[in-house]
Amino acid sequence: MDKRLARRNVLIGYILNFLSDCYFPIAIWLFFYLRFLTFTEIGLITMVKMVAENALEVPTGAFADMFGRKISVVISFALCAVAMTMWAFSTTLWVFIILELVKALGNALYSGSMEALVYDSLKETKQEREYDQVIAHTQTITWIGLAIASILGGSIYMVWFQAPYIIQGVIYGCAAIIALFLQEPRLDTEKYSMNQVLTQNIIGFKELFQNKRIVRITLVLAIVGFGYTVAANILGISQLKEYGMNSVSVGVTWGIAYLFSATASQFYPFLKKKFGAQGLVVGAAIILICSFIFARFVGLSAGVFLIMMRIASSTTFNNVKSSLLNSFVSSKNRATAISSLKLLTQMPFALLSVPVGYFIDNYSPNTFALFLGCVLVVLLGMVMIMFKKRS
Repeated sequence: MDKRLARRNVLIGYILNFLSDCYFPIAIWLFFYLRFLTFTEIGLITMVKMVAENALEVPTGAFADMFGRKISVVISFALCAVAMTMWAFSTTLWVFIILELVKALGNALYSGSMEALVYDSLKETKQEREYDQVIAHTQTITWIGLAIASILGGSIYMVWFQAPYIIQGVIYGCAAIIALFLQEPRLDTEKYSMNQVLTQNIIGFKELFQNKRIVRITLVLAIVGFGYTVAANILGISQLKEYGMNSVSVGVTWGIAYLFSATASQFYPFLKKKFGAQGLVVGAAIILICSFIFARFVGLSAGVFLIMMRIASSTTFNNVKSSLLNSFVSSKNRATAISSLKLLTQMPFALLSVPVGYFIDNYSPNTFALFLGCVLVVLLGMVMIMFKKRS
């Protein structure tokens, strides 16, 4: 691959990330579900979705490593286009569960594949030093897409509550067509037979546990990532709803937060150079935990500020996580390793989502946020103590 094709892959990656994250239901999905379901039922759907995504993460990562990242991305968008269109006209728990399973497969196919394709395109042309800047731009584009979709989605929902899902189906269909123009990198490509999938899955986890230093990095990234996963999947919108916001105000709030995050992402290379990867992870963890612990004791303005800071810090965390992970995994197993870390990050919440929903139904989102913040402090403290004793 020459540099021209690598640059084209990066450009298409920017476009696909924008379309993937210009997600119109982002600010209204909870309001949509609450028309038909309780928090406990939403927790059940979340559990099924995340268990499916995590069960499929490593096999689909291996699929991408074996058969190509491009085909994985194309199939991903095609599946999601069908699922989102059908979502708009569904009303029952079991139909939602089926659609979540289809979308889970699509998400799992996309997860890691696009990131690995872009990184290896740069590496093949000896431009991997540009990756930090690329992921900074990618995160900015992602947040801009989310901001646009949040503001428009919240308002569109008030006019026609099914429209955000229909629009999303069209967007994903367009993305599937655009993904056909990607060029597959040749770097470290290997062809596997299907009976090697299990072996490849094991290798993905081995990449994350190569030595004590990498084990510590993996555990910290997984724990902090778990906190952001809970916030994104059930806490964020439910907290704002507890503060009394409707879909329009949630959409505007989300949009402002995402625009702030888009700006913050551009400072990532500077922040990494000044504070280092470890400093950025620690800073993100502190902001995340504070946003959970103090939410129950503040009013609307301070609560919105805490949530905005959490969203802004997530862009820095995602950037540094990607940079750290790609620095120590091999190219031929990159998509599998990325998927393996996502599995470690999301599986705990997948298994606990039903009791979390029940807890929120019987208490409140901010009460659960307080509990979660304390749990994260304990888990991170245990990791630090464990590795301090070993060193």
